[in-house]
Amino acid sequence: MPEVVDKVAKIDSRNDIYSFLRNQILSLSIEPGEMLSENSLSSQMSVSRALVRDALARLTEEGYIVVYPQRGTVVTMIDPERIKQSVHTHIVLEQAVIEEVCRQGLTPEQKALLEESLEKQKEVKGDSDVLELLAADLHMRYLLSTFCGKEHIWDYFRTLDCDMMRVNYLQYSTFNFKVYMSSLTRWEHTQVETRLLLDNIIRGDAEAASLICSNHFNAVLWNTDTLQGIYPQFFSR
Repeated sequence: MPEVVDKVAKIDSRNDIYSFLRNQILSLSIEPGEMLSENSLSSQMSVSRALVRDALARLTEEGYIVVYPQRGTVVTMIDPERIKQSVHTHIVLEQAVIEEVCRQGLTPEQKALLEESLEKQKEVKGDSDVLELLAADLHMRYLLSTFCGKEHIWDYFRTLDCDMMRVNYLQYSTFNFKVYMSSLTRWEHTQVETRLLLDNIIRGDAEAASLICSNHFNAVLWNTDTLQGIYPQFFSR
């Protein structure tokens, strides 16, 4: 059971507990295969067992943990098959969003929001907390879905993405360096990719934007095998 008490400033709501534990699992601070105890978490966080139970139930729904009868609550292993399903689902649904946004066009206000999102992405440095990089990476794609009334797809992604999000964390924390002086870090590559995506959407070029989208997610698949070789203890066999 991992110690969390020293990392908690003030947690006093179900959402706080959920967010804290989810981030700990996403960042592999609580590793796949680790046992979680409702009693221990309640004691370490100085919160009621009911609040911890509610947060654990939400994490179970999203696939971060699983409850085994007679054994207890365990953080799930990263499953390459679930990553494949998540990647395929993102490509299909996000390409549909891109095609609809390109078809209907962007208003000046929507363009400004996208540019603002890109600027905020630039402010996030490659040596920042990796969870901050993940959040910045997601923001523009979420905005696009809101422009065509498809933001509800992110509720579906929420219950599907736990394995892909952990692999994304490993991508940024493992590959975020320059191989050569002229090369890009993983985060710099993401920023260039996002700029290209936005430019093609503004031009209404759905085909080019959709290709960028699929390449973005296929990169997760390309790197999963490598990461599985580096961190075999995190992956299901």
